[in-house]
Amino acid sequence: MRIFTRVLPLALAATLFVLASACSSGGGGGDTVSADPLEILSASAESFQEDVQSVESDLQLSINAGGLDISTSSQMTYQAPDQMHMTMAITGVGEFEILALGSEIYLNVPSMGWISFSLDDVGLEEVGLDAVALQKTFSDHSVLDYAALIQGIGGGVEDLGDETIDGATYRHYRGSVDFAALVAAFSDASGASGDLGLDDASGALTFDVWVDPDSYLPYKLTASGEFPFGIDSMVFDATMLFTSYNEPVDIPGAPADAIPLAGLLAGLN
Repeated sequence: MRIFTRVLPLALAATLFVLASACSSGGGGGDTVSADPLEILSASAESFQEDVQSVESDLQLSINAGGLDISTSSQMTYQAPDQMHMTMAITGVGEFEILALGSEIYLNVPSMGWISFSLDDVGLEEVGLDAVALQKTFSDHSVLDYAALIQGIGGGVEDLGDETIDGATYRHYRGSVDFAALVAAFSDASGASGDLGLDDASGALTFDVWVDPDSYLPYKLTASGEFPFGIDSMVFDATMLFTSYNEPVDIPGAPADAIPLAGLLAGLN
């Protein structure tokens, strides 16, 4: 069970950027040419929360810091108000699945198979799970307060103009954000910063966003940089794509072979 309690926060941490765009409140499209860039990014976070009923996301993320070398690849499907399916591969750890169907959560963990629990269960904190945080994570489709992160961008935001990606035109914005602010924005939800040893990590990341000029919805998001980390340095790189806005999505049903967490814990006692 110790493996489960250590690996789950790591898996949730790796979802950071997949879910990064889903947060906060208020929204709508407008004129990205004349508007202030920071206002556009704030509106992007607001538009995602108010206007999106379904979305698919793809993440490529890597961290290299001394002896810590993590690479992840994940895909997420979200359906409002509280359904989510994610597949994730973490180099050196294995492949995971996370399925949320309302308050019922299912985890497919390497060497253990499907494990199920309800956010209404008691004693989740004993295995490193915060029911309140998880409920907010899934119901708000975010482990990151994106609006707070936008407010923490240092040195303003640069408007790099229109760019064509995959046959469509998006407005490109660039800013800088401290890695510490990034960790703070999701650590309460996932509880992962301590497990990853990132509590004291701080350094500038280049933060790029490509948004639809009409809806403000994000299409692509990147964050990258290298900064001191203890006696060594950390190299961080992440790229996300967001597709299938408000289109029909496929959320699988509950796995029939899932083992209830309560029963698993009882068997280990």
